[in-house]
Amino acid sequence: MSSKMIVLLLVIVIPTAVFGLDCRVDYVHGTVEVQADGRWQPAEIGSTIPGDATLRIAPGAVVELSSGNMRITVGEAGTYLLSRLTDSSRQASSWGIVQMVRGKLRNLFHGQPEIESTAMGVRAEKMEDDIGFEWMDEEEDAVQQGKSLLEEQRYEEAVEYFEEALELADDQGRSLYLFYIGYAYAMAGKSGLAMRYLNEAEPSHCMAHYGDYVLLKGQLLLEGQAYRAALELFDGFLQRFPDHENSQSVYFLSAFCNKQIGRQTQAEALLRKAYDVDPSSETGRKAEAMLESL
Repeated sequence: MSSKMIVLLLVIVIPTAVFGLDCRVDYVHGTVEVQADGRWQPAEIGSTIPGDATLRIAPGAVVELSSGNMRITVGEAGTYLLSRLTDSSRQASSWGIVQMVRGKLRNLFHGQPEIESTAMGVRAEKMEDDIGFEWMDEEEDAVQQGKSLLEEQRYEEAVEYFEEALELADDQGRSLYLFYIGYAYAMAGKSGLAMRYLNEAEPSHCMAHYGDYVLLKGQLLLEGQAYRAALELFDGFLQRFPDHENSQSVYFLSAFCNKQIGRQTQAEALLRKAYDVDPSSETGRKAEAMLESL
């Protein structure tokens, strides 16, 4: 290859690698600021952020960015280089992470048996001798309507019913309904809104769909480079539920996070665990392929 050709390739490749891709702001909740040309300015929906910009996310804030088919959601407080966010998104894409998680969760409410938390049952027992069940019927009806719409993939319509149930819920039901709302928005392709509601949830390990919450919340966390927060979530889940139906996927996601923070040995060990759970599954085959590439 001639020296002129090498110089030309460097001119083309280096700006993208160093400065990242320009991104569009698709969603903002809370205080999100962008530093470009030495000034901090509020991030505005519909605006374009240059690839060499820096983002500052306040506690409780969420931002969703896009560049072509790339989607990035950041929901942990901190300061982020956009170039590193886009690079991390490329690496997650090369691992097939978003496709794996969304594929596993896509049919979560299709023909599944009802497995709810015991919250309603406990409350029903307490109310037996009091004022009846009218308010509980209203809450349960809203939940069932929402689930039916999820099954039909009418995600944003389902949100309205879960928000209605959320207004009637006590602390035990609140986190479950927040998960349903976050799930619906994630399946509708609105990851920023999904992260906003999942951030509000405070689920216990006994909550119905806790394993699905871990999978979805963890995927959104690592998408925004919150690797240590994702690992804290994954580690707690795997310690308590090493044989859960979602454990293979969580091992895989945990391996990615460890790889991103430089823990190569741990990443390899977790990929082997993911492979050993079921070598013939799609996730098992992906784990094997990633082991060979490390």
